[in-house]
Amino acid sequence: MIVNQYDVSQAVRYHMGAFPPASLDYAALLGPLEEAAASLARYDAKMASMVNSELFLAPLRRQDAVSSSRMEGTISTIEELYRIEAEEDAAAPDPYREARSDDIETFLYSRALRNAQQALADGMPLGEHLIRTAHQQLLPIGRGAAKRPGSYKIEQNYIGDDRRGTIHYVPIAPEHLGPAMDALVRFIRDGGMRPLIRTALVHVEFEALHPFQDGNGRIGRMLITLMLWKLGIIGQPNFFVSGYFEAHKGEYIERMRAVSADGDWSGWTVFFLQAMHAQASVNIQTADRIFALHGEMRERFREALNSQFHDQALDFVFASPIFRNDRFVDRSGIPASSARLLSRRLVEAGFLRTIEPSAGRRAALYAFDPLLDLLKV
Repeated sequence: MIVNQYDVSQAVRYHMGAFPPASLDYAALLGPLEEAAASLARYDAKMASMVNSELFLAPLRRQDAVSSSRMEGTISTIEELYRIEAEEDAAAPDPYREARSDDIETFLYSRALRNAQQALADGMPLGEHLIRTAHQQLLPIGRGAAKRPGSYKIEQNYIGDDRRGTIHYVPIAPEHLGPAMDALVRFIRDGGMRPLIRTALVHVEFEALHPFQDGNGRIGRMLITLMLWKLGIIGQPNFFVSGYFEAHKGEYIERMRAVSADGDWSGWTVFFLQAMHAQASVNIQTADRIFALHGEMRERFREALNSQFHDQALDFVFASPIFRNDRFVDRSGIPASSARLLSRRLVEAGFLRTIEPSAGRRAALYAFDPLLDLLKV
C-alpha cells in the first residue's frame, strides 16, 4: 500500500488494546531487574554523598542532551551547547544568532529537561500537562516551530526511511490518541508493577503512540528520568540513559518494534533494564572523573591564583565551562576587582581558552577545556 508515495506494506502497526500487557515473563526479568535496581541505588548514593552534587550532575545532563539529540539525527557538541547557554546567560539580544540549527535543538532539549525537572520539584504532577509543556519548550523556534509544539498530532504520522521511501512503523491514529494517553498517565501513576518495569513499559508505549508531530523520541527519553524520580527509584530527577540507547540504537529500535510486531514486552523490558544497569555504571564513572578533576584543579587553582577566592573561581568554571567574563564578575561571588584579576590569571596560566576577546561593551568569552574535554561524547 502507498501512502503519500511511501510504501507501508511491510510496516508494523500500533498494538491497539494491548497496553498494558496482560503478562510478563518475570523469570526472565528477575536477574536484570535486580542488577538495574542495585546499580541505580549505587548511582543515587554516589550523588547523595557529593557536596554540591549539581556541579557533577549538570555535565551529565548536558551529555544526555547531546546523546538524545543524536538519536534523532541532530549532531551537536557539548561545547556548542554550553556556548549557547553562555550567550543566553549573558542576555545577548539574539543568543542563537551564530548557532547552527542542530546546536539550538540540543540546547532547547537541555532547557526543556531542566524546566520539567523544576516543575516536578515544584509539585506539578507527572501527566499530560507537563508532557505537553515540555514539548512546547522543546520546539519553540527553528525547524520544530511549525510542528504544533505542545499539541498532539491531528494527522497520522509514520516512522520510516525517507531515502528509501519505506515506512517501518505506523503509530496510533490521532482519533484514538486521547484515550490512549489517558491510559498511559493512569499507568504512570498507579500501574501496579515494580517501578522500574513500569518505567520501561511507559517509555515504549509513549514511543509507540508517537503523540506529537515531532520530538517524540526526546520527550520519551526525558520521561524516563522524570519517572525514575517520581516513583522513588532515585532521590532526584537526575539519571540519564540516552548514551546507552545511542550506542545500541539498532537494538533499541528493534526491541521497541517487536513489542507491536510480536507482543514481546518482556524482551523490551529486559533490554531496558540492561540499559539502566550499564548506564548507571557509566554515569558513576563519569561523575568520579569529574570529581577527580575538580580535586586536581582545586590545588592547581590555589597555586595559580594565590587568592582566598580560588574555590569560588573553580566552582564557577565547573558550573559554566563556557562563559562571558562579565557573568564571572557578577555571579562568582568574588568582589568585582578581584574577579577581573583572577580571570586574567586563569587565562595567563592556560586554564581558560579565549574563544572571543572583549570588544567594546561585549565581554570576552572563555572556555574551561579540562572539563569540556572530559565530557566529549
